[in-house]
Amino acid sequence: MQIYSKKDILEVAKILKSGGIIAFPTETVFGLGVLSNSKENFLKLVKVKNRNPDKPFTLMISKIEQVKDLVEIDVKTAKIIKKFMPGPLTLVLKKKNNSEIPSYFDLNSGYIGIRIPDDKFILSLIDLVDCPLLVPSANKSNEKPAKNVDEIIKIFENEIDCVVNGECGSGVPSTVAKIDKENVIILREGIIKKEDLEDVK
Repeated sequence: MQIYSKKDILEVAKILKSGGIIAFPTETVFGLGVLSNSKENFLKLVKVKNRNPDKPFTLMISKIEQVKDLVEIDVKTAKIIKKFMPGPLTLVLKKKNNSEIPSYFDLNSGYIGIRIPDDKFILSLIDLVDCPLLVPSANKSNEKPAKNVDEIIKIFENEIDCVVNGECGSGVPSTVAKIDKENVIILREGIIKKEDLEDVK
């Protein structure tokens, strides 16, 4: 496992483009990332996470335009995105009926989780590789997410290709919320609370 600094963004991008798995800090916890352009990459994450392959991964994007043709964004959702993204929020949105997406994006659930992190390095990296990332938290399934490089090395050793050195923010995973018209369903609570989302008008 290589250890890079955020100055090594070109090297990290090369690893992603070659099908590698990276770990990186965000404003919440460390994440694992691969390019979202192949099912092979999806299966690599499943294996590294020791995770059942029936649970989709979040799509990490740098701007909402990257998924506007994939998911339905109503007025309420657009206002939530404007207020809380980038930030520690993952929105689970209904896919558009006519969108042709890979099966591993939603695993036939009809919903896709999206997140725009509040981290300039990751946003720049996504723009550099010109592809959304599949990103779960950096941990084995049912274990606590890693919060520093030492924990990444201990958990994954040589199972991933590199880790980007840096500090996490809150240490609390992002809030995961499913928006169904005016209804807000919290799937995982983080710093952003249900009432914060419901109060958006």
